[in-house]
Amino acid sequence: MKWGRLFTIVLVFFLCWGLVTPVFGRSKRKKRKRYYPPITHPVVLWAKTLSQTSEKEQRKVAAFKLSQYSQPIFQEDAIKAITQCMKDPDEEIKVLCAKAMRRAGTQKDRERIRKVLLTQFDEDPSLRSTLVRTFIDRKDDAPLTHDRLLEAAKTSQNPDEIQVYLQYFENFGSGADNWVTVLTDLYKKNDSLKLKNAIVKTLAARGLGQQAIITLFAECVDSRDTPLVLNCLSGLEQQAKGDEQSRTAVRKTLQSEDPDVLLASLDVIMSLGEASDAQLATRLINIIEEVEDPEIQEKAVLALGVCGDHSEPVVEILRKMLESKTNEASQIASALVIGKQANLFPNIPRTLLSKCATESPSVQLKTACSVGLLDLDKTVPPVARTTAEQKQLSAKPQEKPTSAKTP
Repeated sequence: MKWGRLFTIVLVFFLCWGLVTPVFGRSKRKKRKRYYPPITHPVVLWAKTLSQTSEKEQRKVAAFKLSQYSQPIFQEDAIKAITQCMKDPDEEIKVLCAKAMRRAGTQKDRERIRKVLLTQFDEDPSLRSTLVRTFIDRKDDAPLTHDRLLEAAKTSQNPDEIQVYLQYFENFGSGADNWVTVLTDLYKKNDSLKLKNAIVKTLAARGLGQQAIITLFAECVDSRDTPLVLNCLSGLEQQAKGDEQSRTAVRKTLQSEDPDVLLASLDVIMSLGEASDAQLATRLINIIEEVEDPEIQEKAVLALGVCGDHSEPVVEILRKMLESKTNEASQIASALVIGKQANLFPNIPRTLLSKCATESPSVQLKTACSVGLLDLDKTVPPVARTTAEQKQLSAKPQEKPTSAKTP
């Protein structure tokens, strides 16, 4: 009996010990974790490698990792290490560190980092292209940075380096007169087509419509290089104000047989503002008659709405396009334009527009014809006028206008 009671007591003791021991073990483990050293941020480790290790390959790996790091590098020790690393005798390492400066510092450090980068820019010409790209990535549009880079671009003799300056100015160029003067001078003294194209794109993107820009674009459309001509036309579209230089330039390019040049020229006309131009109108009529590309035809019709001279040949070609069943886009364009151009010859256009507005199977064409009819009635009373020109047009509606041909 005594042995049974003793066995029961021992069994209960061991069961209780088994339940309590894991709890004490966990609490002890938790306490031990508190004494582990804190985990070091990888940026700090890479920075220590740069500043404390002399082994070249390890330093190169650390510099590469910092240059690829995508988050802000705000640790002061890391910023100091990268700054010092930009003076490294190894060319590859200092280039990687200059790239790492793209992420260096927070907003409050921008001014300090800018001064560091500009100092390095002045002291190490071999690093300038990399530093300019760093300024671009940092979106540094400060006047101090802008003016320093502009001065460097003005004196640089290296086309590849100038190309990088232009990347900066395409994003952050001031558009001021001095900036325009520097870039136009660079265009004139460099023969590289790649560089010329970059200068034109930069002036087009950031210029403020200065006459020097328009003059350069109007002259460069004479180039034999099609990409340069297209860039110059795009520049005219963005910068021109309808002046005579722009019109003279587009008269030249409209003679081209290149469809891309024709489309770009038509875009320029649409941006110049409405003004009658008999020479442009005549060439547009020829393009509509001769070119089979539906996009070019449509744009040429719309361009007549900008520069058409309200003449009989203009009204006649618009009538023919409106009656054509092959290209609805050109029909719609003709309906919109003829209402503005037919004020001297209103009878036949009014009849066509009225019929089209009610009988056309297309809702879009019906709407365009209604709009054209309203425009026509704004300039000409609904009662048809009798003029010698209208009688001539009514008598020969199918006759091909001879005045539409270029000499």
